[in-house]
Amino acid sequence: MTRHPTTLTFALLASALCQFPPALAQQPAAPPLVEQINKGNWLPQTEAEALRDELFYQRAVHAYITMLPALNLIGMRDGSEATFGKGYNVLPIWKERMDSRTWIPTPNGDVIYSLGFLDLKETGPLVVAAPHDVIGMFTDIFQRTITDVGLIGPDQARGGLYLLLPPDYDGAIPQGYFAFKSPTYNVMLFFRTVMGKGATAPDPKPAVALAEQTRIYPLWAPEKDTKPMQFPNGSGKRIQMMYPVDNAYWTKLKGFVDHEPVSAIDPELRGVLASIGIVKGQPFNPTAKQKDLLKKAVETAPKMILALRQLGRPDERNLYYNDRLYENVWAGATSEWLQSSYLDVDQRAGFFQIAFSSAPAMVMHTLGAGSKYPTTRRDANGEFLNGSNTYRLRLPPDAPAALFWAVTLYNITDGTMVETPQLMPSVNSLNEAVAKNGDGSIDLWFGPSKRANAPDTNFIQTINGRNFIATVRLYGTGAAFFDQSWKPDDVVKVN
Repeated sequence: MTRHPTTLTFALLASALCQFPPALAQQPAAPPLVEQINKGNWLPQTEAEALRDELFYQRAVHAYITMLPALNLIGMRDGSEATFGKGYNVLPIWKERMDSRTWIPTPNGDVIYSLGFLDLKETGPLVVAAPHDVIGMFTDIFQRTITDVGLIGPDQARGGLYLLLPPDYDGAIPQGYFAFKSPTYNVMLFFRTVMGKGATAPDPKPAVALAEQTRIYPLWAPEKDTKPMQFPNGSGKRIQMMYPVDNAYWTKLKGFVDHEPVSAIDPELRGVLASIGIVKGQPFNPTAKQKDLLKKAVETAPKMILALRQLGRPDERNLYYNDRLYENVWAGATSEWLQSSYLDVDQRAGFFQIAFSSAPAMVMHTLGAGSKYPTTRRDANGEFLNGSNTYRLRLPPDAPAALFWAVTLYNITDGTMVETPQLMPSVNSLNEAVAKNGDGSIDLWFGPSKRANAPDTNFIQTINGRNFIATVRLYGTGAAFFDQSWKPDDVVKVN
């Protein structure tokens, strides 16, 4: 029987198509992640384990950066208690000023420090009788200001009774106190008292006597059960008050998480901590590999923060002036590092790498009160300040500082004072012997050795081969600072 040609053609085509393998037939479209991730299949076991470890490491870096304000304070607290003892009645005072032997971030050796650490979980509500004319604050463990104390605080420099309440306190609040509830049980008391002027050096005695009027006692304790105050002297001692640089960072963080209420840390950040094994009330037992990753994070995260500080902000919000290289460590944010629509986490981390305590009085434009801290890491040529070189910093006449001005040099990595045989890397206006130029301006000199024409009173020694930063402090800041009719010259490298 003869087939029709058309029928024969269709039969041959059908037979040919049946001989092609199924793989060459058109595949249905796949969702993007099916295409991107291993063609929709599980990852190889080794790759999955490597990615899990990488995520653990990244979470640890994130935890380091976000928890640094708390660990900064914990380092100071633990160093203080190891040296002076613990208790609400123990208030160390650096009675001959704080010098470079105290390792603490950007200390101010030009005032008298009173620095105490309180635990409201242990004591319940505490009353602090603050002396008059204190420049100070109370902060929680994240160094968020509970209240300023002094001219910017509610006592307005008259002194007064401050009542600090634990975060879970729901009892009666008696009248007659400046009462504040702390978000955390741990509270830092940070008071500064201003020294008197002296012919050859500031006089610390009146400032120490004022600081020693501070009294701290539990609200509900009868007088006979209140412990007498202790004011140990912190001057002249080697005291380590820095945050940990090894895996103690994580064990101290775990202790903090266990001690403080759940409300102290928001749930999302608690989730980050949980992902590296830190959960309130549960054991923290990292594996050997996790310990290595935690160690890598605690060594790398501070380098990342340092890199951000070194490279600077693209938006240049951190620059105080259009024609100077001085920086504002808050970068135009609030004292809590709030910008108009976000929390400036990088700027906050950079601050707490080298400093402690942040209060509204340091940021607001308060005339004749508060303080400002223009800081520079570069000379007039834009090069990083290096202790091998000699520099001159000229301060124009009539610095707008009703209380005093000071200039201090610090190490770039942690804000500790540059330590040389000089011990006090600072010059201030409370020393009446500081030399002035004919027009009232002041030349300060930095270098590994003093130039012949540099007065001893105006010289700060540096360390060969080590970078440093220079901070100008203005206490009782005046209008000339805010309208920029007065501003410090850039640091100039000299031959």
